[in-house]
Amino acid sequence: MVTDIQAKHGNKPFTEKIAELLYLQAPISNSAILAVALLYYLILRDYLPVSLQFVWPSLMLFSAVIRLLLWYFKKHTPERYSATQWIRLYTLATAVTGLAWTSILFFPYIHADVILYAALIIIVFAVTASAVAILAVHIPAFLVYIIPILSGFIIKLSIINFQEYFLLILSVFLYAFMMTLFARNTHKHITRSITLENHNQTLINELQDEVAQRESLIKARTEELEQSNQALASSERLLNNVINGAELGYWDHNLKTGEHTVNNHWLKMLGLTRSDMANDVSDWETRIHPEDKERLNSIVEKAISDHKPYSADFRMKHKDGHWVWIQGSGSVVEYDKQTGEPLRLCGTHQDITYRKNIEMKLDYQAKHDYLTGLNNRVEVEKHFKDELLRTERYNHNLSIFMIDIDHFKRINDHYGHQAGDNVLKLFADFLLSSVRTSDYVARYGGEEFVVILPETGRTKAIELAERLRLKISRQDIELEQTTVNITISLGIASYPEHGNNYEKLLEMADNAMYQAKHKGRNRVEVAA
Repeated sequence: MVTDIQAKHGNKPFTEKIAELLYLQAPISNSAILAVALLYYLILRDYLPVSLQFVWPSLMLFSAVIRLLLWYFKKHTPERYSATQWIRLYTLATAVTGLAWTSILFFPYIHADVILYAALIIIVFAVTASAVAILAVHIPAFLVYIIPILSGFIIKLSIINFQEYFLLILSVFLYAFMMTLFARNTHKHITRSITLENHNQTLINELQDEVAQRESLIKARTEELEQSNQALASSERLLNNVINGAELGYWDHNLKTGEHTVNNHWLKMLGLTRSDMANDVSDWETRIHPEDKERLNSIVEKAISDHKPYSADFRMKHKDGHWVWIQGSGSVVEYDKQTGEPLRLCGTHQDITYRKNIEMKLDYQAKHDYLTGLNNRVEVEKHFKDELLRTERYNHNLSIFMIDIDHFKRINDHYGHQAGDNVLKLFADFLLSSVRTSDYVARYGGEEFVVILPETGRTKAIELAERLRLKISRQDIELEQTTVNITISLGIASYPEHGNNYEKLLEMADNAMYQAKHKGRNRVEVAA
C-alpha cells in the first residue's frame, strides 16, 4: 500500500532524496569554486613561475566542470544511473575537487610573504568549513573533500618546520575532528527530516486518497440527484437507501417555504432528536460555527447562482456542546420551469471529525518537537523573523538566548537515553515556567534550546539569563531512580547591537554560547 502511494504521489525513497539534495547545490557551489579560482589566480600569479600560473586554475576548472556536467546529466537524464550510482559519481568528482584545492599548497612559489600564507590558510579553512553545509548530506563526499585539503596542509606545515608548527598542526587535527562532528550532526538532522517528511507524506497521501474517494462518491450521488428530476419520487427512495447505507446525513431545504427536513443520521451526527428541530433553516444556521458561517453562506449562494453543486468543510455544534467537523455537499435539484428560479436545495452531511483531527495532529507534529512539545527549529525561524519585523517597525528591543545543557552526554552514558529524554522534557518545562508568557521557547536540536525575548534589551537579558543559570544549577531533577543536577551554558545576542537579521543574531548567540562552554561552562556570555 505504501509503495503504491509513493509511486502515485512522488514520495521519493531515501537514497533518491539524498542524491537530490547532494546535486541541488552543484551549480552554486561550483560556480563559486570558479570565481574563487579566478580570484586566487589574480592574487597568486605574482608568486608563481609563468609556466605554472595557469596550471592550478585549470585544475579547478576541470574539477568544477566535472561536477557541473554530472549535475547537468542528472537533471536531464536521471534514469541513466541509479541514485546510489549518481551519489558515487558525485563523491568521486568531489574527491577530485578536494585534490585540486590541495594542489595549491605544493606549487613552487617564487617568494613567500604574509599575503601568500594568508591566502593559502583562507583556502584551507574556508573551503573545508563551507563543506559542512554543502556536503554534510553525504558524509563520504564530505570526507573525501576535506581530508586531502587538511592532510596537505599538515604535510606542508611539517615540511616547513614540524617542531615550530607542532601546535598549529595539532589544532588542524582538532579542527578536522570538529568539522567531522558538525557534519555528522548536520547529516543526522537531514536524515531525520527526510524520514519524517516521507512518513508524514505517506500519511497525507493516504488521507488525500480517502478524501478524493469520498468527494468522488458525493459528487456522483449529487449528479444522480440532478439527473433524476423527472422521476423525483423513485429517485428519492433510491437516494435515501444509498444515503442510509453510507451513513450520510441528508437534508432537504425548500427555498420557497423555508421548510427544512433531515434524515435520522443527520440528527445522530449532532446528538439531536426530532423534538430539537424547528424544521426550518434555523436547524442548521444556528448550529454553524461563527467563524465558518459567512464563508459557508457565500459558497452556497454562489452554487445557487451558478447552478452548480458545492462542497465545503465546516463545523456544527453538537448537542453536548462540542464541535463536529462536517463535509457538506449540495445542489439545487428543482427549478421553476417558467422563471428558472431555484426552488429546492438538497445535499448530504458527513462527519469528518476524525480526518480533521489527524490533519491537525500532523500539522502540530510538523511544527513541534516530538519529545518536549516545544516549537521546533523551523517554527522558531518563522517566529523570530516575524518578531524582528515588529521590533524594527516600532524601534523596540529584542534579545535571543542560545542554551546548551552542559555535559548532557554524560547523563545519556551514565543513566541511559530514557533518563536523558526525561531531563530534556523537564528542562523544557523549567524554561517555560521561568520566562514570560510573551517569550518564545523552542528546542533547536539535541540539548540546545532557543529563547526569544521581545521588548528585552541587553541588560535585562543578562539579568534574566543569570537568574535562569543560577536557578537551574540549584535545582535537583528527579529521575526514576536517582536525582541529578545540571548546569547550562548560555549565549546572548541582542538587536540591534549584534545584528539585524535572524541568521546573524542566531549566529552571534550561538558563538557566545560556545564561548561560555569554552570558558568552563555553567556561565553566561554575551556576543562580542
